[in-house]
Amino acid sequence: MNHTLPQLDWSPEEYASFGLTPQVSRQPYESLSMFNDEGLAALLDGHPRNRVLAHISGDDPTRNTDWKAVNVPRELSGADILAAVGKSSVWINVIHLEEHHKEYVDLIECIYSQLDKHCSHLEDLEYAHSSLLISAPAAQVYYHLDAKPNMIWHMRGQKRIWMYPALNLDLAPQELLEDIYAGVIDEDLPYQPEFDELAQSYLLNPGDMAAWPHNAPHRVENLDMNVSLSTSYVTRDVRKRQLVQLANRYLLRKLGISKRSMRESGLAAAVKRTTFQVLNRLRPFEDSVEVSYATDLELDPTSPNGVRQLQCLKQPVAMR
Repeated sequence: MNHTLPQLDWSPEEYASFGLTPQVSRQPYESLSMFNDEGLAALLDGHPRNRVLAHISGDDPTRNTDWKAVNVPRELSGADILAAVGKSSVWINVIHLEEHHKEYVDLIECIYSQLDKHCSHLEDLEYAHSSLLISAPAAQVYYHLDAKPNMIWHMRGQKRIWMYPALNLDLAPQELLEDIYAGVIDEDLPYQPEFDELAQSYLLNPGDMAAWPHNAPHRVENLDMNVSLSTSYVTRDVRKRQLVQLANRYLLRKLGISKRSMRESGLAAAVKRTTFQVLNRLRPFEDSVEVSYATDLELDPTSPNGVRQLQCLKQPVAMR
C-alpha cells in the first residue's frame, strides 16, 4: 500500500454505517493529479481502448431506451475524448483500472485497507472491481441496481444522486433482481417518478463519497462535466445473497415456485445455497444471452455536440 496517500477522516459512526444506510461522507482524494485534465488524458491514452466504454443518454429518466452505445475511435487521443465529452451528453466508463494503472491500485488498496480495518460488519472484505466515470454535463445514469455493493468517490464537478430503499420489490421486482444476478439482463430497472417519494437525494461535490445499502436502486444526473471513481466489493454476506438469488432463479423459479424466500440466514437458506453450489459444479447453470453493441454513433471532438452520426451501424471498439 502507498502510505503517502491521505487517510479518511471518518467518525466511528460513519464507518459503522458504511454500506448499511444511504451515506455521503468526505474523502481527501479529489486533488490527486490523476484526476486533473492531464492525468485523465494520460489515463485514456494508456488504457486499452476496448475498455473505454461510451454511452449517450436522453433527458427523460423514465426512458432508458435512449441509452445508446457510442463508438470511441482508436485514433482519438485522451485529450480528444475529454474535449468531445465536454460538449456532449456522453458518459465514459473506463473499466478495470486495477489491471493497468499502479496509481489506481495504490489508491484502491489505501481505501480498502481503511474500510477493512474500521468496518467490522464487512466480514471477509474483498475488492471486486473499479472504474472511472467521466460524465458530460447533460448525461444521466438511469435507475438501476448493482449485483455487488459499490460506492462513488466523487472528484470533480457536481452530480445529483437518488438512493432508493434496498430489496423493496415494488421498486425492483424479484424476477428482475434474480436476472441481474444471473447476468441475463443488464442493471437497468423500470422507473416511475413517484419512486422519488421513497428516495434520499444528495448533491455530490468534489471530495464527497457516496455509498448505499447492497442492492439499493439508484440513479444519477450530472450537472456539469464531472469525474468519479466507482469501486465495488464482496463480503461473506454478499456471497450468501448471490447464492440465494441464483438458487431462486435457477432452481425454485424453474420448479414453478412463485413465492421464493429471499432470506439469507437459517437452515433453509443454507440448504438452498449448498444445493445450488453442488448442482452448479456438476453442470453449470448458464443462459444463452447475446448482447449487441452495434451503433451508428461515434465520438467526435470536432462535432458541435461531441458525437457524429454514422451512415451505417458499426461495432464499437469499446466492448466489455
